[in-house]
Amino acid sequence: MVTLSYIFGIFSTLQNKFTDRLFLKRNPEAKIVIVAIDDISLSSIGQWPWPRSTFARILPQFDEAKAVGFDINFSEATKDDAVLAKAFNDSKTRIILPIQMRSDGLVGVRPLDILTTHAETGFVNVPVTSDNVVREVTNKLGEMKSFSATLFRDKAPDTNRINYTGPAKNILTVSFIDVYNKKIPAAIFKDTIVLIGATASDLHDFLDTPFGLIPGVEVHANAIETLATGRMLNDTSKGMAIFLILLVVFISGVFLTWFKKITYIIGTLILIAIIILTTSFVTFQYGIILPSVYMLIGFILTSAVSLTYQYVSESKEKRFIQKTFQYYLMPEVINEIIKDPTKLSLGGQKKKITILFSDIRGFTSFSEKLSPEELVRMMNEYFTLMSDTIMDNKGLVDKYIGDAIMAFWGAPVLNDSQSADACMTALTMSKNLKKLNEKWESMGVPPIGIGIGLNTGQVIVGNMGSEKRFNYTIMGDEVNFGSRLEGLNKTYGTECIISGETQAEIKDDMRFVTRELDNVMVKGKKEPKIIFELITAEVTQAFQQILPFFKQARAEYTEGNFQQALDIFNTILKIYPDSPSQTFAERCKYLIENPPTDWNGVYEFKTK
Repeated sequence: MVTLSYIFGIFSTLQNKFTDRLFLKRNPEAKIVIVAIDDISLSSIGQWPWPRSTFARILPQFDEAKAVGFDINFSEATKDDAVLAKAFNDSKTRIILPIQMRSDGLVGVRPLDILTTHAETGFVNVPVTSDNVVREVTNKLGEMKSFSATLFRDKAPDTNRINYTGPAKNILTVSFIDVYNKKIPAAIFKDTIVLIGATASDLHDFLDTPFGLIPGVEVHANAIETLATGRMLNDTSKGMAIFLILLVVFISGVFLTWFKKITYIIGTLILIAIIILTTSFVTFQYGIILPSVYMLIGFILTSAVSLTYQYVSESKEKRFIQKTFQYYLMPEVINEIIKDPTKLSLGGQKKKITILFSDIRGFTSFSEKLSPEELVRMMNEYFTLMSDTIMDNKGLVDKYIGDAIMAFWGAPVLNDSQSADACMTALTMSKNLKKLNEKWESMGVPPIGIGIGLNTGQVIVGNMGSEKRFNYTIMGDEVNFGSRLEGLNKTYGTECIISGETQAEIKDDMRFVTRELDNVMVKGKKEPKIIFELITAEVTQAFQQILPFFKQARAEYTEGNFQQALDIFNTILKIYPDSPSQTFAERCKYLIENPPTDWNGVYEFKTK
């Protein structure tokens, strides 16, 4: 779009106005003197037009000048034309008079023949753009040369931009009356081009330029200055201009696509704009005019399109994240993901995750005592309470599997305290379940129990499933092991079993009480793992009393001293009704009766 607008010049006026702002006031280099017919001269000499003899009087002072140009219309005959003609004839320097051309290319107004006999001519017409600003000069029309090109005399291009030196009176200007009264030393005019023209406001000879209104004679002076110094202003070629426009569009698009944070985006926008403006200014000083407005328009449009696209795509992404996780994560966590979606890997990614599996104990008998409507209502209440507990502790509820819940910590948001958060979730779930059971019992609903398994390890996390239906979830051996831990609660009569990896991360946390439970090899695994019980019930004095005994009994059991271990476990059971001790006591009895041949302290489970 911008390239086409450049080719058809749609924003040429804006481009010209922008270029006007790149001019800097500078000292003229060419030797040019303007003799100004100013207000003081008019008040001193008299009403305009002046007698031709007035101009004849000052000509001898310019004998050492290179040329003298009269930006004055001498087209109407007067009684003293011969006096001025003689002065032209006697002049030791070149005299140039103005011609006005018509729009059809023919001469409109020209000096009297008596004057042109001893003088050269040049047309003073200057083209103006649509906003009436004079920015360039035409030096040749057919065989005729312009006023400024004739004064310059050397070869000039057919047209060229005027490289203005500054506002009015920036080029050396002296008052006509001072020259008339011979107050200006003749040396001022030596080897110069002298321009005589009107600057008085009443004579209305002003033209609009990049520096504002300046007298027409000074426009011609700036045109001569441009030719004399060779400081031409040239537009870049069309091919180069199109390349620059496309380059700006490409760079803007790439950078705005890379950066997501608003501070980076704003910084990038400012930087690119500064680069365009600075480059335009610097190249202009070397005479090269870049298509700056088109580059800026390309930059602005690209930025608008990129930011709009980012807004739409990010809004879509935010809606996707909100929809995907609204039922599984706390709003605070969702907001954190929305702020930085890179925390959500949409492909598979290996991460350290803490996994929780929870299952209802005795669900079959529980469900048989309730009608389908009551069962659904009770389960919804249970799942709501447990899910809120998980999310309140920064966990993600992955799925419901029948009466089981699967959740995890550490993704999509990194969580350095994931194991502790998961363990605190287990304690709170146990506590909340007790309150729920009390409520249900008052309603005649039988209480339920739960088993919880926690494991920490490396898993694959990401969106998984089919192309049409997928879920943000985890998979891997550590997930399976977490599920096995939950099931082991049935064997040991515990409520929560955690892996050694999880226990290692919370062992120094005074909020949690754990004990080493066993060294087991679950079905499908080839390596044994030590498991721990996370105590979810109130730690009573009696329970604290049995812990050293349990540790001692476990040591005897591991060494294969089953009778000694059995005696200690029985002692524990007399002090406290400890389910794991009951499990080990029964296991010891079996092992005493059926001594193993290759005992290594590891108990292998043959079933899930």
